[in-house]
Amino acid sequence: MQRFYFNVYNTEHSQMDSDGQLFASRERAGMEALRILHDVARDEMPGGSHLTITVKVLDAQRDQIFEASLTLDLAWTGHDAGSTKRRARLAYANIR
Repeated sequence: MQRFYFNVYNTEHSQMDSDGQLFASRERAGMEALRILHDVARDEMPGGSHLTITVKVLDAQRDQIFEASLTLDLAWTGHDAGSTKRRARLAYANIR
């Protein structure tokens, strides 16, 4: 098992991981980064119309090995006040 750290950055603040988590591979750590993006977006998006989240994965030596980001924009469109235009973009770097 290897220790990986997940630093989270969003539109308003950042959170540095001082404890890390153990995973069998860096690919598993990359999948965890994607799960974190989902959870942060779900918890923080209702409060605004724009959110950018980035998760940077660091290895045990604290070298960045993976980065995933998610941008969400919400905007009312048209005459129907009940419709919402949503655009989501998921971009993630290759595991190095």
